[in-house]
Amino acid sequence: MRTFVLICTIAAASFAATAPANDERAVRDLIERRNTAYHNLDAKTLTALSTPDFRLVDRFGDNIESEGPDYTLRMWSWTFKEVYKKRHPPEHAITDVRMLSPDVAVVQSRTQWPEITLDDGTRIPPHGEVDTFVTVKRNGEWRISVQTIHNQFVTRMGDHPEFRGPVPPVHN
Repeated sequence: MRTFVLICTIAAASFAATAPANDERAVRDLIERRNTAYHNLDAKTLTALSTPDFRLVDRFGDNIESEGPDYTLRMWSWTFKEVYKKRHPPEHAITDVRMLSPDVAVVQSRTQWPEITLDDGTRIPPHGEVDTFVTVKRNGEWRISVQTIHNQFVTRMGDHPEFRGPVPPVHN
């Protein structure tokens, strides 16, 4: 009996030690699948990787709250057709994964956009983008609950790893 208890204790400890690593890998896999779907303009897969109550804060600051999977599918489909005009965005690279609890993780990814010329001739200069995702584990599967998109058009002091100076003044 002692041997059985010892084996169960070792097995439980082993599971507990590997669960966070397994979950981090699952979260990374989720975001990598999301990045591939986004790059390939695949609205159906993006929808499948999201929670039914998915929320997107887009690059313009619009807070878009999904009304369910059909809404999310229409949102991504419209975006790829009307905004992206079927142009593929650059691929994102995961820069950080933080496991906040056994069922919540925050992930950041980064990409660089080349200069873009809109249909009306407007030129958008090359710029960076940082996306932040809140991912949740529901029914044993990781899904994207919230995504925010942050454009980076100029280098700011806070972007520099050696920033130690005063906070710049706020201009109204």
